[in-house]
Amino acid sequence: MESIVNENLDVLLSVAEVSVAFAGFAGIITAVVSNNSAGWDPGNASRFRLMIFSSLSAIVASLMPYAFLLNSGQIDWVWNIAMLGVYLLGFTVYNIRSFVLARHDLNGYVSFVVSILGASATLVQFAALIGMVTPSLGVYFLGVFYLLIQSCIAFTRLVTQAILKPDKTR
Repeated sequence: MESIVNENLDVLLSVAEVSVAFAGFAGIITAVVSNNSAGWDPGNASRFRLMIFSSLSAIVASLMPYAFLLNSGQIDWVWNIAMLGVYLLGFTVYNIRSFVLARHDLNGYVSFVVSILGASATLVQFAALIGMVTPSLGVYFLGVFYLLIQSCIAFTRLVTQAILKPDKTR
């Protein structure tokens, strides 16, 4: 148990809790929008998928180091960073592809910033794998924090577009 305190893993638990809240709010948003309109426009559907994927990804990524603690007293940050880096690569490619396909329904500036953040978080993970940065909780947390920020951005955009401006969803 002492290694958990020494590693400051409680920050990952906090991210997991916040991400669970975002996933829960997604259900509330779905219920509110479904009752107030005929359906989702393509932009809001993209925002909703992004919020769900990023919040669930942040939950899994936040709890993944604890799986290493089940079998041993130490966390192998190289393996955690490798798994997160590969996932972030696929997630970022998926996001960029989604942004390109829905570019007429989304704000280009927000999509660009989110894409840059995703690419940066992914590059930091791979930089740690090739030895440019020491693999540690800090490097791993940057990737997890990106997923949390992604959830926050998608949640904010979804609320402002789907709930506060319901005329666009009809």
